[in-house]
Amino acid sequence: MAVYKLSDAASEKLTSIYEYSILNFGEQKADEYYLSIHKTFELLAEQPKLGRKFHEFRRHEHGYHIFFYKITEYGILVLYILHQQEDIEEKLR
Repeated sequence: MAVYKLSDAASEKLTSIYEYSILNFGEQKADEYYLSIHKTFELLAEQPKLGRKFHEFRRHEHGYHIFFYKITEYGILVLYILHQQEDIEEKLR
């Protein structure tokens, strides 16, 4: 069974997404979005080539966010989570 792991940066971003979602959309919506992100990570771990190549990473869009990850021997390592309105090139330098 393939697994996913999060970098420290991705883990911190996921926490901030959850906190922002609670404040702006309520606990139920925050929980739903948080769980949908984890389900997407599980899917990508099982089928890592679903994401398209982007520089030295693979990327996959989900909701308002873009996940950048690398394929590993165990599944995937999620390196970055960015909001779709962030400057991707600038953030990934």
